[in-house]
Amino acid sequence: MCIFTVVRRLGPICRWTSLALVLPLVTLLVAGVLRGQAYGGDGAFRVTLSDDVIVLDEHTRSGSIDLVNLGADPMEFTLKVDDEAKGAAPDGTPLIRWTPTRSLVPANRSVAMRVAARPPANLPPGEYVFRVGVTASVQRPKMAPGEEEKAAEKGIAVTIPVVPILPVTVYVRHKIETPMIDVKPLILTPEDKKIAGYFPVTKRMPGVSFVGQIQLVEQSSGKVVSRGRLVLAPAKNSSQVSMPRGETPMIKGARYCLRVWDHFPGEGDPKLEVCGQ
Repeated sequence: MCIFTVVRRLGPICRWTSLALVLPLVTLLVAGVLRGQAYGGDGAFRVTLSDDVIVLDEHTRSGSIDLVNLGADPMEFTLKVDDEAKGAAPDGTPLIRWTPTRSLVPANRSVAMRVAARPPANLPPGEYVFRVGVTASVQRPKMAPGEEEKAAEKGIAVTIPVVPILPVTVYVRHKIETPMIDVKPLILTPEDKKIAGYFPVTKRMPGVSFVGQIQLVEQSSGKVVSRGRLVLAPAKNSSQVSMPRGETPMIKGARYCLRVWDHFPGEGDPKLEVCGQ
């Protein structure tokens, strides 16, 4: 379920930015925002990704994301293909060239992970999926002989923490139309204490991903209330775009519409606009 909400942690599926509360994030959201994040238990290190989904097709054969070190120490990022995804149909691993597999990033700096699709001429039409996991470990200066034992005696941590795996997914669309969704009118839920209503959404092409921009607007004024990216994985053919109570500015008697673009960030006119009852 995709939820309109103020962004606190921008996750892999869909999060929203409330324009009234977080105006500076609107530009970042359109240009690319920090998605996966991991923190050290003592706050000593923090790493993040500029994004966690890349879409490649005949028009866009390459892409990149930034591996960002927001901590005070150098971090070594390691990238490894997801073993569970490798070999599973439709596996895009043989189609992808990517670099680096390992990179040392200084404090408060970033490095780009670049991917490029190289589909063979005889590749059947379809969508192929490539998944890689990103981990990072703190690279603190080595202690002099005997210093590590002294630090341990004083209760000072000398271990090198490793962050959880941050997943990155690359969708390679080969000779297929850009996937799109259908949207049904807003369904109000007056008895629900958590959401005011939702727009049901369904893929037009089951079994392939959808990655696009969506906006919630007030129809009479055209004011954009919230915007964000909607990602539906290949196995998820339907979902709901919900409006939580207290987080979406609701105007009595107003009519709300959902605008949909079939790409992210959205450019030009939306492909679809569906309004409430």
